[in-house]
Amino acid sequence: MATFEIYNLDKTVNERIELDGSVFDAPVNDFFLHQVLVGYQANKRQGTHQTKTRHEVSGGGKKPFRQKGTGRARQGTTRAAQHRGGERQFGPVPHSYRQAIPKKMKQEAFRQCLSMKARSGKCFLLSDLNFPEIKTKNAANLLKAFEAKGRTLFVDAKPDNKSLLVIRNLPYAAIQCVNSCSPLDIFESDNLFLTKAAAELYQQRYSKQGGQ
Repeated sequence: MATFEIYNLDKTVNERIELDGSVFDAPVNDFFLHQVLVGYQANKRQGTHQTKTRHEVSGGGKKPFRQKGTGRARQGTTRAAQHRGGERQFGPVPHSYRQAIPKKMKQEAFRQCLSMKARSGKCFLLSDLNFPEIKTKNAANLLKAFEAKGRTLFVDAKPDNKSLLVIRNLPYAAIQCVNSCSPLDIFESDNLFLTKAAAELYQQRYSKQGGQ
């Protein structure tokens, strides 16, 4: 089991809770985690890049000079790859970069990413995200109290509109619900704030004691 302190928004300790060590204190396999995270990054690529062939560039309908007698190499068009303004030879074409990530690999990636943040001391549990007012300075004061610098990710079981409005204007900060957050989001964050409800939901989903 892993013991965490649950803080209020002013960094006062509200309570202590024990969470499953298989989710928040799991061993990390660098090679496995690299494979999964590269898959998530690949799946974010659109793959819409494309260059023009000689049939798609404009011009070049006329033979630039006669076939023989000039001492130059014969040319049929000025839109060949060796000419300025010509085609791009062997250029990229639209295709999918998608990589399949099995369900059990996703589950293990969540365990390892959450454990990495918890082990590094950059995972903080909050009782809730009920800010007193819809003001960005409330979230800024929270980060200042925890001395959280860099990219910060807030995860709630179901964020309300109030917390979204408070956090959205903070640079390098984002808020997501448990269902939309990925292991890549957790890995790329420098600071991770979980509400108690989100932490318990992660434990319910990915605990090995629960038959996962």
